[in-house]
Amino acid sequence: MPDGTRGEYVWEKFGDVYAEVLKIGAGLKGVCDLNSADAGEGQSRIGIYSINRPEWIKTLFAAYSQRIVAVPLYDTLGPDAANFIISHAELSCVACERTKLESLLKVASKGDYLKRVVLFEDLTDADKNAASAAGVEITCLKDLAQAGWDTKHQETMPDPRDWAYIMYTSGTTGDPKGVILPHRNVVSTCAGLLRGVSSETVEFLRDDDVYISYLPLAHSFETMTQVCCILVGCSVGFFQGDVKKLVTDDIPTLRPTVMAGVPRVYSRIYDKVTQGIQAKGIVAKTLFGMGFNSQSFWMKYGLRNPIWDMIMFNKVRKALGGRVRVLASGAAPLSADLHQFLKVCFGCNVLQGYGMTENCAAAVVMPVHYQGIGNVGGPIPCTEVKLQDTDDYKHTDVYPKDKAAFESQVSFKGEFKPERAGKVVPRGEVCLRGHNVFQGYFKNAEETANTIDKDGWLHTGDIGTWNDDGSLGIVDRKKNIFKLAQGEYVSPEAVENAVAPSSFVGQVWVYGNSFESYVVAIIVPDKEVLLNWAKSNKAKSGLSYPELVADKDVQKMIFDDLIAVGKAAKLRGFELPKEVDFESDVNELGLGFTIEKDLLTPTQKLRRPQLLKAYQKKIDAMYVKINAAEEAAKNRK
Repeated sequence: MPDGTRGEYVWEKFGDVYAEVLKIGAGLKGVCDLNSADAGEGQSRIGIYSINRPEWIKTLFAAYSQRIVAVPLYDTLGPDAANFIISHAELSCVACERTKLESLLKVASKGDYLKRVVLFEDLTDADKNAASAAGVEITCLKDLAQAGWDTKHQETMPDPRDWAYIMYTSGTTGDPKGVILPHRNVVSTCAGLLRGVSSETVEFLRDDDVYISYLPLAHSFETMTQVCCILVGCSVGFFQGDVKKLVTDDIPTLRPTVMAGVPRVYSRIYDKVTQGIQAKGIVAKTLFGMGFNSQSFWMKYGLRNPIWDMIMFNKVRKALGGRVRVLASGAAPLSADLHQFLKVCFGCNVLQGYGMTENCAAAVVMPVHYQGIGNVGGPIPCTEVKLQDTDDYKHTDVYPKDKAAFESQVSFKGEFKPERAGKVVPRGEVCLRGHNVFQGYFKNAEETANTIDKDGWLHTGDIGTWNDDGSLGIVDRKKNIFKLAQGEYVSPEAVENAVAPSSFVGQVWVYGNSFESYVVAIIVPDKEVLLNWAKSNKAKSGLSYPELVADKDVQKMIFDDLIAVGKAAKLRGFELPKEVDFESDVNELGLGFTIEKDLLTPTQKLRRPQLLKAYQKKIDAMYVKINAAEEAAKNRK
């Protein structure tokens, strides 16, 4: 719109897009150099560096039409991270949006590879001058398509063994690794999802569905979901690039029927709903609790009470446009409580899945007819799954015979389930095999050999268990477990997931030193929740967010709430943080652990070594405080 606001969505037909894709592909053939180093035979490569938008997908399929390998770059990457990928993948050409041009030209000045840029927007004189100064050729997508039309290069469709992607992982502990995904990986995953998730009466995706694209297309979860949508013929609408406007502007305008998200996104939706209810007072809060419990009861039998929907939940559904029928969750565990909340409040299928970039995003997913929560479903048709014994988890493990025994065994987590008492509960590292498992890491044969064994099994590093109904539960992470001084093992991710439902917690990082007996945590309080709370508290109403976070009374309130939530989630005493400290330096999205600080990956996963480095002084101070308090307690005795 003239004032800068977005209007209604404007749709393009698949036939028109396909014709444009072929032109762009022919144009790409003339600007992408043939790469030699470790490349798929006879294949060039192109980087894509942008927020989600139609041009991103058009460029992807244009590359496919000429057997060109796509190398996505997260739109949140700065010049240094972009330079690493461009240099490692030896990219001579990158397609980008204008907001990324400056970063790309900085990369060009540092490296020897980048020679050409394809801009999604029309070129301006400023664009041309900047590119010329950096020694980079530049064209725009429209001119590239015209050049392709003029040259009339015929499409060269890929072979199943040709590479579709070099997709770089987030890199939680070091430099990202380039995951080689041939086209057979992509097709296998999409076929497995469309067949394995649908039932005889309900399809996972339909040609009349509307999907909203906002998760990073540089991540396999979003890309594979969107490719599935295109295969089926769904309408795909793109957000405008501002996450804060996703719920306020984009979703109400598009009114999607299918939406994918990560647990953090769904947690924010949960916070919005609960804050709105609490703001209406005790009567509304009590009524909501009654409706939630009643609807949960009926849903056990595959039913819903229409009265509660009319009174309450239809209003909640409007937050997502009012017609969502499928919510998909991936990339991280979705807690059972949050899973149930979404199912009850939005009255739709909430499908949790499990996968990783190395198996093209999906291996295990809940089918649409499945009613369970707290697990990730069953294997999709293209994937074999096995659990391999580790030192702490074995296929012969026996579930504790009673609650006392359960609480004494640290490798069993969550709430005691009497129906499993005394039964064998197979557990171990999740291993995957099938046509959707990646070919290997780009230029990293050693890491490939460490990840894929001689029999073709991909070792994920995640610990799983088979449930009584045949579903898979992810219970731990092999690499992130640490041992406390008294011998207890702690999974920080499990603790973080358990305390995350605390409404005051925006982000939390849990750490344990093996020479100490307790875990500690750094908390980034939820800015919006905290400021709203302060408005209703006369003694704190005039304080800013940093002042609230520094206030000792507020810190105690947040800490007490976190501990209460952790106890309700059945965390053991040694898993609960003994001390916490706080971070109040947040960005416009309310994040204190950010990508810019190198504390988060582009998929919002914590970078633990970097967090330890950043907060080492606070960690040391917390342990000094704990030890001093214990010493004082001993002296009093």
